[in-house]
Amino acid sequence: MIYDFLKKYLTNIAYYDDYGLQYNYQPEEEINKITNNYSISVLKNKVLIKCTGDDAESFLNSQFTNDIKTLKDKNIILSGYCNPKGRIISIFYIFQIDKSYYLYTTLDSSKLLIDKLNMYKMMSKVDFTIIENELIGVKDVKNNSLNSVKPNIKKYSDNQDTIVFSIDNKSIILSINQKDIDKCIDLEKVNLLGYKAWDFCDIKNKIPFIYKKFIESFTPQMLSLDILNGVSFEKGCYPGQEIVARTHYLGEAKKALYYFEIMSSKEILIGDELKEVDNNKVCGHIVNVVCSGKNEYICLGSLRKESIKKSLLVYYGDKIEIIEEVLNNG
Repeated sequence: MIYDFLKKYLTNIAYYDDYGLQYNYQPEEEINKITNNYSISVLKNKVLIKCTGDDAESFLNSQFTNDIKTLKDKNIILSGYCNPKGRIISIFYIFQIDKSYYLYTTLDSSKLLIDKLNMYKMMSKVDFTIIENELIGVKDVKNNSLNSVKPNIKKYSDNQDTIVFSIDNKSIILSINQKDIDKCIDLEKVNLLGYKAWDFCDIKNKIPFIYKKFIESFTPQMLSLDILNGVSFEKGCYPGQEIVARTHYLGEAKKALYYFEIMSSKEILIGDELKEVDNNKVCGHIVNVVCSGKNEYICLGSLRKESIKKSLLVYYGDKIEIIEEVLNNG
């Protein structure tokens, strides 16, 4: 579940779950390290999918919510894939290297995503492969520890077996063969963290990802994918496009994505209900969550807009300290 040569960096409180290394330190300690120090996070809950073929661009553009053709002048874009009812199967980042496209998304949503794409491709010349390399998130707040790989990073790079891409200016993600990790990362100086530390960064960046609990549950607007520039309303059709467009032009979206900081003596989990205190009415759900300290959680949740001014809870006794609507941050 973790590379043999990294085992010496494991602490005696390392915690594993079905994905792999969840925490290598206490949650608050991991948050401090990824926020302030040179750290790597082993992304066992994410995958990188390679899309190749003569028809890749035209086919993907007919399937995804965003306009893939804009990749000609952008580094990387956020997009989603919907079922015919406009419900999201997967949210992902997509970028292009030469004539191939790469989707960075959750392990949970990847199988259905590929299955549906294969079902719809008909006679289109396009193939989908999950890259077997390891995914490593590298956070370098001081911006001085990535010298060995930085010369290869412009928009992205594809150097032999290693793919490097960046979502923000303080981190990179490596898709890399295990034997090459020590060539790019100074393992004597880096902190080894679990995947939840990287989830913390995703939530802080207010980017939702879809896990198995909510596959085909939300429209793009319910997760503010349109506000996050993950939906194009100028391009042609894609599965669910009529529903997504009608909701947009009629202004009918009753839910949106919000950022929460919650104090709770009970563990907050993906799928937990958000309720109004006054009437115990369910008004939303926790979509992404990370424990950030003792009884402290940061979350992204899909919430009814009309409930934003009301007192909310997950469990009785909770204190929801911050509720912020997710807006375009860049």
